[in-house]
Amino acid sequence: MFRVVLDTNILLRGLINPGSYSGQILAACEDRKVIPLLSRPLLAEYRRILTHPDIVAKYSELDPQKVRVAIERMCYVGDVFPIVTARFRFPRDPKDEMIIELAIAGKASQIVSTDRDLLQLPGGRDDSSKRFRQRMPRLKVVQPEDFIRMIQFDEGIA
Repeated sequence: MFRVVLDTNILLRGLINPGSYSGQILAACEDRKVIPLLSRPLLAEYRRILTHPDIVAKYSELDPQKVRVAIERMCYVGDVFPIVTARFRFPRDPKDEMIIELAIAGKASQIVSTDRDLLQLPGGRDDSSKRFRQRMPRLKVVQPEDFIRMIQFDEGIA
């Protein structure tokens, strides 16, 4: 079973375009092929970003009701961690610390993101990348299209 942390950009893209790779990931969560991992800070970020006036003005598909229902559904099908005690310093992008900490606490198999800072962690040479690999040697940070291929490959084997 895939246990994933979805960066906010994945949820945004999936809600705007259900046919996109990100939209397919949200559908896989709904079908319970994927377990999304959630925390209070991540849920707060989802709400803050997806209901921000600039985002709502840019994407008419994101009405507050749709966002509320999407987040409620994620909570229903996912594992919610009210308190995350894992700590991981990520000076390059401190806003992403909560994603990495949730991945540690929830024993995630993947972080799905389009964020370059996160995507560089598994192969990077800086101290954060080295600590990331030491703490979570099996955790993958992947783009949406790569994650969809993983799901399809797993389904082909099953």
